Amino acid sequence: HDTEPHETKALDKSKKVAPPSTSHGPANSIVKNHPLKRRQVQSFDDKTNSAIATVTDHKSTLEDQSKLLRRSNDLLVQSSTESLLEMLKAYSGLKECDESTVTHITTILNELYVRVKDSRGSWRGSVLGALYGLVEASSSKILLLVASIVLAMNVTGSNLTGACKLVFKIARNENNDNLFMDSDVPELLVDGLGRASPIEDSEACIYGYGAVRFLTGSSNGSNSAQAGGNEACNNVRSLSARLARHGLCQLMVLHLKMINEIASTAQLSGSPLHALFQLSGALRTLAGSQCIPVSRDCHTSSVRHNASVKEDDDQYIAQIEQAVPLLVRAAEMCIKEPEVQANIIRTLSVLSERAECCERLAVAASRLGILLGSITQTSQTVEKGLATCNRLGYILGNVMARWDTARNQFYCCDVSCDALLATLEYYANKSFTLKNQMGDTVVQVLTKLIRIVANMCVNGDVGYGMSKRSPLGEILLNVLLKVKDPKSTELEELLFATLGALHNLSYYYEPNDADGATYSVHAGSIAERMKDICGTLCSILGTEHNPARSEVARVLGNMTRNTSIRQTFCEENGMKILKRCLTSKNDELMVTSCGVLVNMLGDWSSRVPFSNIDGPVILRRMLHRGVSNRDWIMAGIACQAIWNYLIDTSDIIKSLGQVEIDLICGVLAEGLDEDSLFGKKEPDNFWEDFAPVATDLWERLQMCMSNGNTPCESSDEEV
Repeated sequence: HDTEPHETKALDKSKKVAPPSTSHGPANSIVKNHPLKRRQVQSFDDKTNSAIATVTDHKSTLEDQSKLLRRSNDLLVQSSTESLLEMLKAYSGLKECDESTVTHITTILNELYVRVKDSRGSWRGSVLGALYGLVEASSSKILLLVASIVLAMNVTGSNLTGACKLVFKIARNENNDNLFMDSDVPELLVDGLGRASPIEDSEACIYGYGAVRFLTGSSNGSNSAQAGGNEACNNVRSLSARLARHGLCQLMVLHLKMINEIASTAQLSGSPLHALFQLSGALRTLAGSQCIPVSRDCHTSSVRHNASVKEDDDQYIAQIEQAVPLLVRAAEMCIKEPEVQANIIRTLSVLSERAECCERLAVAASRLGILLGSITQTSQTVEKGLATCNRLGYILGNVMARWDTARNQFYCCDVSCDALLATLEYYANKSFTLKNQMGDTVVQVLTKLIRIVANMCVNGDVGYGMSKRSPLGEILLNVLLKVKDPKSTELEELLFATLGALHNLSYYYEPNDADGATYSVHAGSIAERMKDICGTLCSILGTEHNPARSEVARVLGNMTRNTSIRQTFCEENGMKILKRCLTSKNDELMVTSCGVLVNMLGDWSSRVPFSNIDGPVILRRMLHRGVSNRDWIMAGIACQAIWNYLIDTSDIIKSLGQVEIDLICGVLAEGLDEDSLFGKKEPDNFWEDFAPVATDLWERLQMCMSNGNTPCESSDEEV
């Protein structure tokens, strides 16, 4: 099963990137353009300079107040709200500050938070005005408390946007995760986003979901190996669980529905488009944060508690499932916005690893195929489309590996099949050294796309039909020629993927088809290029130390059921290649190569060349090796090969020799001695498959010898 490419790297919080910049100024001017500040300037523009000057004018007063507050925090409780606000205004314009100042201000803010939470009083504007002067403070503790107070007052509009910007600024630094652990901000942020529309309040959603993306982002990168790495991971899981528990998943689904509804009537652009980008990214990190389902390690206090957690898990999973078709639709609507589309598809690739989401994706398999076809057409360069094609290939590979309905649906949609084959052909003709800045390569994309074909062709009808489609045979032959001698792990994976596809395609290929008995062969199809593919496979099988030789032999085992392919195999010096494989020390290669030999010995013309390479001796040794090692698969296929070698011979002694016959009968007797092999235990299933084949061969050898070496005859059923 493939793993999602680059997901961990992309979510590394050490490489956090700000959301798309908005129309309010450059991306790095989050604080300068803060709506809270803009509100203060609009309301108190005449008092700005005097407020800043207060820091100097009342310095002695502040020192006196600080001394009093250090003696007893009760003084704050006794102070009026107006007094607290005046204290905060005294710090207007504060930037750098020492620890004692931070402690003093946070104490005031904590008291203010208790008083204003959920308030809707007319004096709320005064609170916001007082908080404005702190937004440039260097202390994350101060900024987070400012954000929590603003969010706690159920603000909307520009004030909500300002609070989300502050939370984003703090969340982008992973060292601040501990601050969020001891704060109500995660829950307040979800409540705040619940009051926002991704269309009308898109800027708030941009920064709010950007903050969520950081808070739920992976901490499994390089930092996790260092001290404190496990704590960071636990913090992320805990924050993710809190956000999910407070309804974040359900809110994301709602916002996706709102975006899709608007996008169905008008092209998305500007801030709403950026909001969709951040929303899909936040959903990806949340789904990959291991909090859905929530880890049960921390919930073992009681059976009732476990049942409650299980109920929560099911609810989160159901909500994540609902997002899948919405994301597919959003990806379709963003066909002219490749960066946003790519981000949505990255999210779908993570969700495809979940069985319940994969089932939802299976329903949309053909739509994803059409989407795949559009990428190469809309990408400005080959490199531009690599990331999206790589992830779409990963999604469809996961879907086709699990759901037979998706295989049929995709195959029956000609547009999807044509898109897949066109994309395959496009990349198969590009340089295999091409890659993008994220590390996605042409080879990786081809590997993913070919695995889609391989998994589709697990279905018999699809496999048979795809063997006739043009130009699939031409494409796979082209790829095979380029990777038959792989020099890297990546090329080796592509070789194995190609062989896997050829194996499934050739498995359902009917021998009659080569003669054109049932249909006309399409140019460039598997059926039409079968001989050329066979020749290339023979060259790989004959190459020592090639890691794919066993898989090549499996493919040839399917292909050599066809008369014309057996002739091609002989023309490619196949019997001598088989001899080297059958005498190797690799058991798997011996067994798969013997499968090819079973087919080859069905032709009388192959038996003389086989005898000339000491074939009977090789098979007897292979049979002995299988019985000695209790490898009943090896022993059984050796029996089948010997059977086919003798199937219509007129002289067994001449074909095998008396010595070989005796040795073979001795090995068969040993392999069939059930009491000696298993005693009172039940024989294993592999031996049960071996025993009938071995018994038939042993009886025929004995019968032919006792009847004066008459020809072996067999019924059609026995053959």
